[in-house]
Amino acid sequence: MELEGSYLTARLVGSTARIVVASAPLTMLPLLPSVGTGTDASKAAEQNRDTVRSASAASWLPRYTARNAQGGATRSGRLVGCRDVLRPKTFGGVGLVTILTVDLARGLQPVDSDALAASAEAVYASPTRLYVASTQPVGPARGPISAGGTAIHEFDISSPRETRYRASGRVAGVLLDQWSLSERNGILRVASTSLPVTTGGAQSESETSVTTLAERSGALVPIGRVGGLGKGERVYAVRFAGDVGYVVTFRQVDPLYTVDLSAPARPRVRGELELRGYSAYLHPLGGGLLLGVGQDATTDGRTLGTLASLFDVSDPAHPKRLDAFTLARTRSDVEYDHHAFLWWPRAQLAVLPVQTFQDRPFLGAVGLRVRRTGITEVGRVVHPALPGAERVGSPGAPITRSLVVGDTLYTISAAGVKASSIATFADRGFASLPPGGLGGPLPMPKLPPIPPTPPSTR
Repeated sequence: MELEGSYLTARLVGSTARIVVASAPLTMLPLLPSVGTGTDASKAAEQNRDTVRSASAASWLPRYTARNAQGGATRSGRLVGCRDVLRPKTFGGVGLVTILTVDLARGLQPVDSDALAASAEAVYASPTRLYVASTQPVGPARGPISAGGTAIHEFDISSPRETRYRASGRVAGVLLDQWSLSERNGILRVASTSLPVTTGGAQSESETSVTTLAERSGALVPIGRVGGLGKGERVYAVRFAGDVGYVVTFRQVDPLYTVDLSAPARPRVRGELELRGYSAYLHPLGGGLLLGVGQDATTDGRTLGTLASLFDVSDPAHPKRLDAFTLARTRSDVEYDHHAFLWWPRAQLAVLPVQTFQDRPFLGAVGLRVRRTGITEVGRVVHPALPGAERVGSPGAPITRSLVVGDTLYTISAAGVKASSIATFADRGFASLPPGGLGGPLPMPKLPPIPPTPPSTR
């Protein structure tokens, strides 16, 4: 099944998948550039208005085409009907976000489709609800546009055969990613960051807050809020676990905040831990332990390399770091894509893809044994370089994913699949993939350059 638009994400509950697709109808219309001032710009703007007014539904609604195993088209049509497109009361952009409900036990034909006339920056799903977060632009009709808040739309996905709109609400600021949302006992918890605003020549500081919302008569209504987290800093990671939220902000030091959400109407900050560097991904390990993956840094905020931090959060009022493991002058995809991270509880093993092109270049994966007593390195895995990459000095193909089957660790790159012992990381074999074997070469991550380590650091 081929869909018009771009894939955002998908969620699977039982055999029912919700596939979220974004499309931009205006890009399909023959619009003229109407920037600037003067008669030509006014005429172009008026012609564009006429084009939009006269456009048929076919110009606005994305389509799909289903093909059989032989490649022949078996059916096609609109992904969503006009009656199933929701228009928020507050303008949320000219894009269209479509949620397809697909019962995989019956095939790929959507059993339901719903759409939202808005953009989508984050999608989160619990077993019974799906939330779409959309940044709301505000500002003068002509002039710069800034983020005025985030609209959140709630859908009921408790039925395997349909998706139903339930309610909408709003929080101040913008969301970092899907981990900024969490639902527990019917209460939605949202971490958002208010951006600096200049008023009368004075600029406010950014700050992060956690807001709790509940559904009331078709609306998501805020019932509690705690703010003031990381004033003047950027939020780097958020994670909710049970009745506690964890928020990491960073500018020069990394405050790890613990937020008590046991009383949703009265959330409060219970603890704060300041450290050098930051965690960009947080993973609860159970037993009061939390693992963070990010960057070590100097006291003035200069990054030094991939950092794995083990936190004891059993007492939210007094979080503490038990151990830290640094891979100097490296970056890890885990900072930007949680799918790159593997935690295998049975072996207490974390696997991180790591890359560096400085000193001795390394592209591969590092295995870490994580226990309450500390973090130790188990071993490393490297893949052969892609054909032609050796000429530019690439030491191997970047590893993008890893998984465990039995007692074997499998790592995956565009070059192939490697099997290693989960206990010792000893090589058990490699299967090469032909060019395009994973749907085409995987893109190299676009990472900022690593500054050289200053002599004064440890």
